[in-house]
Amino acid sequence: MVISKVFRERADPIWRSILKHPFLEGLKTGTLPKESFKFFVAQDFLFLQCMIKCLKITETKATDNYSKRLISSMRSSSEGVEMESLSRLADRLGGINFKAVEYAPTCYAYTRHLLCTASLGSFVEAMAAITPCYWSYMEIGEHLQSSPDPIYDGWIKTYISKEYKDLVSEILGVLDRAGIGQSEESINAAMKAFLVSSEYEYMFWDMAHNREKWRHDL
Repeated sequence: MVISKVFRERADPIWRSILKHPFLEGLKTGTLPKESFKFFVAQDFLFLQCMIKCLKITETKATDNYSKRLISSMRSSSEGVEMESLSRLADRLGGINFKAVEYAPTCYAYTRHLLCTASLGSFVEAMAAITPCYWSYMEIGEHLQSSPDPIYDGWIKTYISKEYKDLVSEILGVLDRAGIGQSEESINAAMKAFLVSSEYEYMFWDMAHNREKWRHDL
């Protein structure tokens, strides 16, 4: 079974909703308020910090050397290239004090889902949980293609580059190999992790669009 294909088909209603989200439509038309995008970048910084931790945990569970090397490379890229890219993007938006950024509710919940799955789940579950983030961004980039706003256009172009598409292909290969020989129970758990992460991907865009806040002071 090629589980990435099965998981993607099962998650299709969620992913179609993502592509129609008004936040992304605003990126495409260039009409998204900069404060909403700035909110997204700030939360994405927190998310990336969590993803680095998840990748470190997932690497220890990898069942073959190729998977270990890929996940290690992904973690190194996140710690270096992606963090630097977010900092440059923040500068273009007028600056963000990342040290002062606090979790919005959805970002908090999504990152805890990822950390819990990486820590307590199997390797295939951990891979299934992190894959929607990488894969959906590629589909978003392909859907949007460009924007009249130069900041948004640069962001979109990142996710339609050959390098990024090659990375997603490698991630899917690791996920599929991780599923080989696994029990039905394990595959079902991995599918659930994939679907939950997919739903959180939708909610993340919603969070940024609404500049989500906690209902009470914490």
